[in-house]
Amino acid sequence: MDGVSASVPARTYQPDDEDERRRLYERQQVSLGRLIGQDDRVEPGGLANVPALIVDLIHDAATLVDPGLMKQVTRYLKNEGVRGAILRNVLEQLPVEGSIVLVGHSLGSVVAIDLLDHLPAQVHVRRLITVGSPAGSPFLHEKTDRLLKRFPYGTVRDWANLYGRLDPITAGRGLGGTFPAAQDFPLAVGVSHGAEFYLQHSHVATLLGEAVFGSQSRELVPVERAIDLPESVPEQMAVFALSFAHHVRRNITDQAVARRYALALEIVQEEMSNRLRTMFAAEGRLATPAVLALTDGKAPRVQRDWELDQVIEPMVLSALSNLVQPYDIDPGKAPMAALRDMAIEVGIQPESGETIAACISEVRDALVKSSGIPWGRILIGAAGVALVAAGPLGVALAAPAGAFGAAAFTGALAAFGPGGMVGGMALLGTMTSAGSAAAAAAASAPSAADASLDQIVVDVLVKVSAARARQKLDLTPEEQVWFHVVALETEVAAERNRLTSLSDKKSLRIADLDKKLEVLRRLLSWMLENGLAPRMLDAEVVAP
Repeated sequence: MDGVSASVPARTYQPDDEDERRRLYERQQVSLGRLIGQDDRVEPGGLANVPALIVDLIHDAATLVDPGLMKQVTRYLKNEGVRGAILRNVLEQLPVEGSIVLVGHSLGSVVAIDLLDHLPAQVHVRRLITVGSPAGSPFLHEKTDRLLKRFPYGTVRDWANLYGRLDPITAGRGLGGTFPAAQDFPLAVGVSHGAEFYLQHSHVATLLGEAVFGSQSRELVPVERAIDLPESVPEQMAVFALSFAHHVRRNITDQAVARRYALALEIVQEEMSNRLRTMFAAEGRLATPAVLALTDGKAPRVQRDWELDQVIEPMVLSALSNLVQPYDIDPGKAPMAALRDMAIEVGIQPESGETIAACISEVRDALVKSSGIPWGRILIGAAGVALVAAGPLGVALAAPAGAFGAAAFTGALAAFGPGGMVGGMALLGTMTSAGSAAAAAAASAPSAADASLDQIVVDVLVKVSAARARQKLDLTPEEQVWFHVVALETEVAAERNRLTSLSDKKSLRIADLDKKLEVLRRLLSWMLENGLAPRMLDAEVVAP
């Protein structure tokens, strides 16, 4: 390109309603991740753990592998004449309207990213695929007109960036840290950087094939929709949680928030449907009509033959969960309002839903009385953010075993991902005296002393609220909740006493344990005052 120069083409993308476009783009990115998944052969660690401060040194060393490449990339970014000439040359080869698929390797990926700002207004990028891209390196963007200042969410459907963790040209880093719209997928290509090593990978073929030809479903759909296929524990609770989430959506008063929540719920529901169908396929079973129906985005129908004592814990857990995890959307008071609607749907008295809501508020108020605790932050989390780290499927698998049988619950834990999808919710697994379910959760549960204050608050809020609701609705008392809170208090107190003798007086660890003890002891006092202690203990306390 020596002696060739041209002005950089004008930016053609006109931002308009970017919030909505970005939400739709996010849904496509979720589908993209589901399309190809992860390469199980990828080397752990690699160059991805190298500090950012020495990324430029790695790129200097990379010139020994491919002499001149990084100089070409740098020249492209810093020489406006060369940059303009290359962009104009590529644009001349493109149509002026319609859909295209952009694929760029190495320096070509840099040009492809840059091109997005300058495409004809009527051209839509069905998929952007970058492979072996060095464009994520911070030093490349220093003192340059930075690539892609504003991503054209209305032009590009999705963006997959594939890179090798040992590829010195990429420095083992993806593009997500530099370009938020990119979704990174590490591939097992070793130390290779050549296009042939990337383009022969099955992930690239899948991305290209789906973008050009579309997806063709190979699912078996039952001809007879009336076939009574048995529903599993995860399926029943997944449908329950999703149905509750739709009630939450309808009760959100802020229309802008409701729209964001609806889109997030649509994405989560589609993801849940795919995970459940994967589970059924692994078990050699057909997906039930209820699971197949989840793909239409509509609120699923919940069975109406729930007993009151079965439905309390799932309703409390759903009301206190972020049902659109990993998206963080504050629904305000909508979850409490949704309890009445959900009660009607499952066939119990709507007043029972209102009672459950009142009990949650009552226990929350009791916890707020503790002083010196950042309740504003914690109770925001307790309303959803901190509760279910594993997403809505975590809600499905955290259901009390008593509702469907402890053996079924425990068996279901193995069906989903690491830790049976319980992850950070292990404390929730002992919502009732669930026998083997409690043991399964305890296998990965942090100790009370090691759990965060947020985790403990959320844990006791769920359990005590459910116990209070059972009491108010004249159901069999759940006295195991008292012993659960006592066990937490005992463990925290023992840990504090053990550490006090050698720790500093202003130890942050001791201060954390003191806060936990305050929460648990205040709650035990409140439970005793409100008849939630075992009857024998209550009689001994009040006896003259």
